[in-house]
Amino acid sequence: MSSEEQGAELSPRGVITLAFGKQRYVDMGKSLGRSLVLNAPNLPRAVVTDSDDSELKDLFTHIIPFQPDFGSNVRQKLHLDLYSPFKETLFVDSDCLVLNNLDSFWKVFAEQYFGVPGWRELRKGSSDPYLDVAFILDYFKIEALPKFNGGTYYFKHCEQTTRFFDSARDLLTDSENLRFVQFRQDGPADEAILSVAMALEGLSATSMGVRGMWTPISSKGPLKLDVKHGLCSFEKEGTTVYPDIIHFAGEYASCFAYYRESVKLMRRFGGDLPSFTEMGKASIKSAIWECSRSTRNLAKRLLGAL
Repeated sequence: MSSEEQGAELSPRGVITLAFGKQRYVDMGKSLGRSLVLNAPNLPRAVVTDSDDSELKDLFTHIIPFQPDFGSNVRQKLHLDLYSPFKETLFVDSDCLVLNNLDSFWKVFAEQYFGVPGWRELRKGSSDPYLDVAFILDYFKIEALPKFNGGTYYFKHCEQTTRFFDSARDLLTDSENLRFVQFRQDGPADEAILSVAMALEGLSATSMGVRGMWTPISSKGPLKLDVKHGLCSFEKEGTTVYPDIIHFAGEYASCFAYYRESVKLMRRFGGDLPSFTEMGKASIKSAIWECSRSTRNLAKRLLGAL
């Protein structure tokens, strides 16, 4: 945060996101910001950025300078405690959209200094694409690791949180020896690092049921989404979920529903709308992505039937 904000009293609670680097990430941050202004207007909003995009100042109450020394890619998430201007912080990834006032997050994490939505664990015999589960469990003499998506993190400004993030940063420094796997060929995934840090602190992920934050990855059937009216639902692992926050992680940022809702938010808040050419390209891109997704799902079903 800026020197002025470091010297100022922390705000009670708020949301923080990261929007740096390529313009597409800044644009995602603006879409998130608009959804927050629309559906959680009373929450202060902070963005960590290296962009001078003037719309960010209209959408966020705190503009926090990006610190390149903290590292590239998701390494930045391991320094959120050093960025946040809030006593209670909810980090939300920039490729998310918010559907309501987010009161559910403050309530469910009220007694925790660090928390993340989730319910799964990795144990002996489990596998994970970003860490060697068996090695980590043996190395640290622990029985389980929390498994979650890193679209949201909650934390309080306190000594326990500082100790937790310091532990995570120590793991990052030693990530090669600890056999963490590269994420996008640029360092380990934040989920893997924070999962181990949580296990070492005796922390578990916290189930928010069918609410909370959900990603449509591996979902089935239609995705129903209307940010203006705070509506969202889709089927995930046999259950219909109703996210408070929907996370368009990875390739799902190419989903037409995300693009459609982002343009609707631009129109509502007077942002610069994309040209017809840009909209046409986005529609074609999303159609190609939908076809490839359908083909992959069909291939999986056929292989499963053999």
